[in-house]
Amino acid sequence: MQSASVFVRLLDAPYSLDVPYSYTVPEHLSEEISVGSFVTVPFGGGNRRRAAVVVGYSDASEYTSEDGKRIKLKPVLSVTQERYALSEEQLGLCSFICSSTLCSFGDAVHAILPSAAFSSLIECFSAGDKIPPSDGSIESEICAFIKRGGSVTLTDIKKEFGAESADILTGLKRRGYLRSDFRVNGPKNDKYVKYYSLNVTEEEASLMASGESSRLRTAKQRAIVGHLLNHGRVEGEVLRKQLSVTAAQLKNLSEKGIISEEKVEEYRDPYLPKKSEKKDENILSPEQSAAYGELDDLYSSGEARAALLYGVTGSGKTRVIKAMVDRVLSDGRQVIILVPEISLTPQTVDIFCGYYGDRVTVIHSSLSAGERYDAYKRIADGKSDVVIGTRSAVFAPLDRLGMIVIDEEQEHTYKSDSNPKYHARDIARYRAAKNNALMLLASATPSIESFYRAKTGKYKLVTLKSRYGDAVLPSVEIVNMCRESAGGNLSPMSETLIRAVAEAKDSGRQSILFLNRRGYSHFAMCRMCGEVVECPHCSVSLTYHTKNGARVANDTLSRAKNGYLICHYCGYRREVPTLCPSCGSEHIAFLGYGTQKIENDLSDMFPESPILRMDNDTTQTKFSYEDILGRFRNKEADILLGTQMVTKGHDFPEVTVVGVLDADSALHLDDYRAGEKTFSLITQVVGRAGRGKYPGRAIIQTHMPDNETIRLAAAQDYEAFYEKEILLRKNYLFPPFCDIVLLTATAEDEIELGNGMIRLSEGINAMAAEEYSDTPIVAFGPFEAPIYKLDGRYRMRMVFKCKLNARSRELFSRVLRQLSREISSKIILSIDTNPSGI
Repeated sequence: MQSASVFVRLLDAPYSLDVPYSYTVPEHLSEEISVGSFVTVPFGGGNRRRAAVVVGYSDASEYTSEDGKRIKLKPVLSVTQERYALSEEQLGLCSFICSSTLCSFGDAVHAILPSAAFSSLIECFSAGDKIPPSDGSIESEICAFIKRGGSVTLTDIKKEFGAESADILTGLKRRGYLRSDFRVNGPKNDKYVKYYSLNVTEEEASLMASGESSRLRTAKQRAIVGHLLNHGRVEGEVLRKQLSVTAAQLKNLSEKGIISEEKVEEYRDPYLPKKSEKKDENILSPEQSAAYGELDDLYSSGEARAALLYGVTGSGKTRVIKAMVDRVLSDGRQVIILVPEISLTPQTVDIFCGYYGDRVTVIHSSLSAGERYDAYKRIADGKSDVVIGTRSAVFAPLDRLGMIVIDEEQEHTYKSDSNPKYHARDIARYRAAKNNALMLLASATPSIESFYRAKTGKYKLVTLKSRYGDAVLPSVEIVNMCRESAGGNLSPMSETLIRAVAEAKDSGRQSILFLNRRGYSHFAMCRMCGEVVECPHCSVSLTYHTKNGARVANDTLSRAKNGYLICHYCGYRREVPTLCPSCGSEHIAFLGYGTQKIENDLSDMFPESPILRMDNDTTQTKFSYEDILGRFRNKEADILLGTQMVTKGHDFPEVTVVGVLDADSALHLDDYRAGEKTFSLITQVVGRAGRGKYPGRAIIQTHMPDNETIRLAAAQDYEAFYEKEILLRKNYLFPPFCDIVLLTATAEDEIELGNGMIRLSEGINAMAAEEYSDTPIVAFGPFEAPIYKLDGRYRMRMVFKCKLNARSRELFSRVLRQLSREISSKIILSIDTNPSGI
């Protein structure tokens, strides 16, 4: 590079300090540094080393301080991560994420790159200029420990002397007894495999292997040379296993120059076995061919375009997507396919790996850090054309991107709930625009916002109205659970559903049951005083879970022995009390039901039927999703019971019965999307039945049988539901007719939070009325969050309706940068634009 200085953005700066900083470039680094490079720089009065990324060039070599003095710029210290410097598109994407979600640049960079790719700065301590006193104090012991080690990391000091030693170190540095610096540690997750080959002629090797040469004295050495003579280049692990030799013996031969050692980087890929499977030809029906033709015309325009593939459940949207993937790959371009949950990854991977083999790379959160890092490297090194994964896969570093598919695009999991709070659809739209690519959304129940965009011409609407092949939509029956209770059935399962499951089992078919609540009992309550056992850190009740699927009797002692209470928000766990913590009564009731209780009840009803449960408690290991779904597909179980993991995308030809145990639960959410979420869940789970040659039946249990949303879902009539919902949204001004901004404030002190929110509200209203009077904003609150206390912190909110543009984003940016400092340093503010729930 030719520039004398650069602009950098720190990777760990808080939002209030997240601005470009200028540094000079030392001559010895001038050829290494470019825009996108990761570097370390000295920052602040103490010149602490900080990780940063170069975002631009400058010609300045000094700056003017606030008191008018000319001060020379500090120099960049080093380049830390040369292999994966950010590309121009990635830098632009980071800037887009920052401006659209109001996060720091470092948050955006950490979203784009896998955690294992980052260099880390390790603080190290060494002896200072002054000699400390040897008086036996903790200070003198720490100094002696560091002197013996030469340069000791902060982590090692804390291990030896405890966490409180960090404060002592600060004082010792200030008095000159110690000095500190930072050491740059590069990524440690690269995996290498050693290969060995002969470094002598075949004639020489033949003499050595036969024992005719005096250069080799042991039988093991001769065996190694003989094996390499017969097999050529061989992996070291193979040599060690087959010949029972050691690494030292291989090293000895390498040092003698008889064999050569080669270190080759290896990509860890847990999906490699699936990439040898083959799939049948992808045959499209006439309706699917017509849909493909529309999408092909859109893609072939060579412009950035967006389409919504809207089709009933079982219409074969995946087949159309597969045909479009073929089309894009034939142009030498690449594809990203997003799925909303890890539970859908196995099925999608099976399909596309069967077609494209080693050209596929999979990314999701259940992979280890090393596996995610290798997946990223494999993509960045140009070894992958198709990337499949959950939300974060949208950042895959493909440089010939031709299409991004978002399957089940209505799902809330595409929206991140932590910084940066992006929606995968927004990232896909940005990347499609930059690459002149096609963004393809697919769903049987599109989000109201996406269907509105399709109806108004912003997206191309492509429809599939019929199921693929001979399959037909299932018959649907609504069961009034109020009548069940009046008739004496207090079970969570109606007589109708129990009979349907029994009939499916007897005919050799399978059933799927859906309940969006895990655990055994929803809460524990004292019958005498009404006290509910709550989490001490959150304002929610604790949920009763059984231990490893243990069977429990209907009494407190049995429940205490075989289960525990847990908070589903912060993870707090406690034993089940045998007496009420408030009044001492022994009459404790366990109310409500979750998937564990239903599994228990099903086992009593169908003792000879294998049952699989799929919820967050049974899917903690890496391949638990594949295992459960694979066993069900192989008919190792008659019933699959689960939370919303079982509701969407799965294709089980033998499933003829689907049951929705509590269709009302999502309707009662304090959220303008409650109806939309309920309709989508019911429609999706109903769509799992009758996808093969056998007719399907769906049973929806509800206490509100006349509710219009439930009736429309039972009829699978999305368009009628959309017309009703869009009218409500328009009349009450909700998206897509406005944007929602959610401001959340948290603090450990409840009173300080309340007072701070009053000042914050006044400050925002003043800014909106004066400087931003040209930006229409409707403010609500402040008020307590639905879960007021979470993990020991109190939470309050404000909600704003507005149109997100440069002016409104500038207003909310100032709230985070300016007003947050003015109200209290102990209150943490966060902003979420168009959150998945309010």
